[in-house]
Amino acid sequence: MGGEQAGRGVSGREWRVRGRPRGRPPRITRPAIADAALAVGFDNLTLATVADRLQVAHSALYRHVADREELVMVAIDRAVAAVAWPEPTGEWRSDLEAQAAALWHLLEGHPGLIKEFLRLTRFPEQVMLRFGAAVRRLIDCGFTVENAFLAADTVFDLTIDVFSRGKQLDAPAGASVVRDSTADAWAEAVGAELAPIMRQALTDPAATWFDRKLKLVLDGVAASLAPP
Repeated sequence: MGGEQAGRGVSGREWRVRGRPRGRPPRITRPAIADAALAVGFDNLTLATVADRLQVAHSALYRHVADREELVMVAIDRAVAAVAWPEPTGEWRSDLEAQAAALWHLLEGHPGLIKEFLRLTRFPEQVMLRFGAAVRRLIDCGFTVENAFLAADTVFDLTIDVFSRGKQLDAPAGASVVRDSTADAWAEAVGAELAPIMRQALTDPAATWFDRKLKLVLDGVAASLAPP
């Protein structure tokens, strides 16, 4: 055996190290952590699942994120930054509609994001930057600072609220979902006159009513906040 090894030119040290990766392992970065978090998904997001995705020790993540909340913030930042936000058109109503649609699609594209966002005690930087950009866009269209802030804040709040309420209605309730299991109770509570529209509201997708509510809000912005 020894002669065979020597004949092959394989030293004892080479036998010991063969198969090991050479050089240092790849350095973990916050962007890599964010990408791994988005790949895992918000519904399954923990430090452990992200560490498994990156194939590193759980403790290695603490050099970059202090806790799970910071992990969520890093992931949301990455998701918001990746959105192809609409370019300004110079027309405030079209701009607000497009930004609301982009936000809605962002929330749809990342299940569990809205639930995590509403739990945060701090706000991700990209969220704050995006909101500031929306307000400044309205100022560029002639809005006062106060009116621009109120209009953008109302549209963003509406988008988040209607989307989160839709998720509440779509949540499991026994063998059904909340929107179906509560339909009879709602119809009885509001009375015969309102029961049909109540059932329709529960049946329609949340996006249908969001579009109607957004139009109502934008009509209000046009009437009371927009420049003449």
